[in-house]
Amino acid sequence: MNKLKSIGNWLKKSPFVKAFVIWIVALVLLAFVVDKIVLPLFAGEFAKTGPVPSLEGLSAEAAEASLTEAGFKYEWLEEGRYSSQVPAGMVLVQMPAAGRVAKLGRTVKLTKSLGLREIEIPDLRGKSQKQAGISLSRAGLVQGEIVKGAHQSIPRGVVIRTIPMAGKKARMGDTIKVVISAGVTTGKTLLPDFSGEIIDLVYPKLEKLGFGVGDIKRVKGENGEAPGTVLETSPKYGDYLPPNTKIDFVIVD
Repeated sequence: MNKLKSIGNWLKKSPFVKAFVIWIVALVLLAFVVDKIVLPLFAGEFAKTGPVPSLEGLSAEAAEASLTEAGFKYEWLEEGRYSSQVPAGMVLVQMPAAGRVAKLGRTVKLTKSLGLREIEIPDLRGKSQKQAGISLSRAGLVQGEIVKGAHQSIPRGVVIRTIPMAGKKARMGDTIKVVISAGVTTGKTLLPDFSGEIIDLVYPKLEKLGFGVGDIKRVKGENGEAPGTVLETSPKYGDYLPPNTKIDFVIVD
């Protein structure tokens, strides 16, 4: 019994034992700090987060104010992008996307819309109708109505000009009218477009223009047209024709 008391007293007084106990306690405290404080700090659990607001379609001022109010920073990318949906100057793209949860203070990158892309209408003078269509397509434009125009020096079938004129700005996808030379038209008359009209009402107009009636072909209508409705003519409308030219018709039976 005395021996046990002696050993107990020795352990209490021993510097080695005291140091060992202190070391154990320190390890426990260190493990607690690492688990509860250090690791969560590195994992971002202490960082406040929030949803990124929706900015697409907003003006620059409105987008910046919305981000500031939500606790985020912003950065505008130098290069904008063309858009047919979002007007120029408005936010086109944001990163991170709207609704995504991110750390407050994070920088949201913004891209401005440049609006619809404008294109300079190419000069098509001297080109054929086919070449004109190809040039417009390559420029991002659409060849629209072909208009026949009289010209003393430009050969028949060659482009005189465009509507709007070459050099003007148009938006990508716009339709451009092309004026094609009908050559020298002295003594000739322009054949108008009779499509959609009733043939009985066309006869007196033809007579007044100095043209005659050629063959008439009857076909079944496909869009509910009334019987006698003109579908097309030969020659085509827009041509300059000499007097007494016979005009063939395709009409609804």
